[in-house]
Amino acid sequence: MKRSLVLLAVVLCVLLSFSGFGKTKLIFAVHWSDYQVEGVKDENGNVVVKGLKQYIEEYQKLNPNVEIEIQSVPFDEYLKRILISHTSGVIADIYVLYSLWGVQLVDSGILDEVPKDVVSKVKSDFVKAAVDGATIDKAIWGVPVEVANYALVYNKKLLQEAGFNEPPKTWDELVAMAPKLTKRNPDGTVAQYGFAFLSGWDSAVVHPYLALLYSNGGKPFKDDFTECLLTSKEAIEALEAELKLFKNGATDPAASVWNFPTGKVAMMIMAPWYETALKLGFKDEYEATVGVAPIPYLKKPATVGYTWFIAVDSASKNKKAAWDFIRWMTLQDAGGFTRMGELMAKNIGSIPPNKKDIAFFKEELNDLYTSAFVKELENTYQEPNIAQGQEIKTILMREIIEAWNGRKTAEQALNDAKKQIDKILEEFYK
Repeated sequence: MKRSLVLLAVVLCVLLSFSGFGKTKLIFAVHWSDYQVEGVKDENGNVVVKGLKQYIEEYQKLNPNVEIEIQSVPFDEYLKRILISHTSGVIADIYVLYSLWGVQLVDSGILDEVPKDVVSKVKSDFVKAAVDGATIDKAIWGVPVEVANYALVYNKKLLQEAGFNEPPKTWDELVAMAPKLTKRNPDGTVAQYGFAFLSGWDSAVVHPYLALLYSNGGKPFKDDFTECLLTSKEAIEALEAELKLFKNGATDPAASVWNFPTGKVAMMIMAPWYETALKLGFKDEYEATVGVAPIPYLKKPATVGYTWFIAVDSASKNKKAAWDFIRWMTLQDAGGFTRMGELMAKNIGSIPPNKKDIAFFKEELNDLYTSAFVKELENTYQEPNIAQGQEIKTILMREIIEAWNGRKTAEQALNDAKKQIDKILEEFYK
């Protein structure tokens, strides 16, 4: 009888292993585009540059008892989805998180404490800007996967056609050049923008403005975050500098950075991760068309940086398995580099924050696109990790757009932003 039971148990275990039952399943939530997840494919559908999916498949072959499901969430829904999931109880195990959300997620108890060995590796192996981005209240809450900033991206062909041999160095030069790069259809609609922002995307609105603010010698908050400083002379001048592009016809609120790959935008301020999309858009004309330079400055060179880090949900039932995968993906040596570093450098086009990866992927990081961003790290001001950072960013975006549309002056828009933001800061920092 006992022998029969043992035999039955063995058979059940074998059946379960073949059927997939008993596996540890991890949900991995990301905001990345299709090609960043699926890989870059040629005309025949063959993967020529690995995406996240191929790394997941590699890990699952090495660890057949682990199944990882990728959940792609649109960026503008990502934070809301994380917060709501904790109310519904349906969570992801692993997230790639925007550093600006860190304070809110830590205060809400959503992030798992990082294992000590992982913290040690982050402190020793990653660039300071990225470590700062993953740090909230002096504690590291994840492994940085991307450190990014902004630069001026321009269409070399369009500039040359208009008689310009080089991009603008100062903001005044940009304001003078952009209208000459703007073309209109017979009915008055814009056929080609000299410059484009993007009204519907908070980063495309706020980050270029903050770059100008820092360039003008200002800053958005007091160092202790007790007060917003957006009504300072420097802050108002920075927004007025942007409004010159709207007033002289170089751009309007309908312009979009996403139209740059179609040749309908001459200049924009963009981040390093857009490189692959530009290569796919311009194809064989990419190198002859795309140029990158520092953001034209007001008083001194300046740009804005931010970090993304990978973290584990505190409510995950498979924390050990989640951290094991993170170690393999972001910390383990894969031949002089990490797998996450390879994904960032070769597919996503971002600057990998691991010092080892920066040293290894010299060819990718010193190309005509990314090299400018790497160089501008020396002029980068990190976006501060602040309580309710996303809400504050949204408030500032809305008020800047009010000014873009001419419904408010720069001073009125920033004064209204300050009133709303100071109420939030008073709740958390006073």
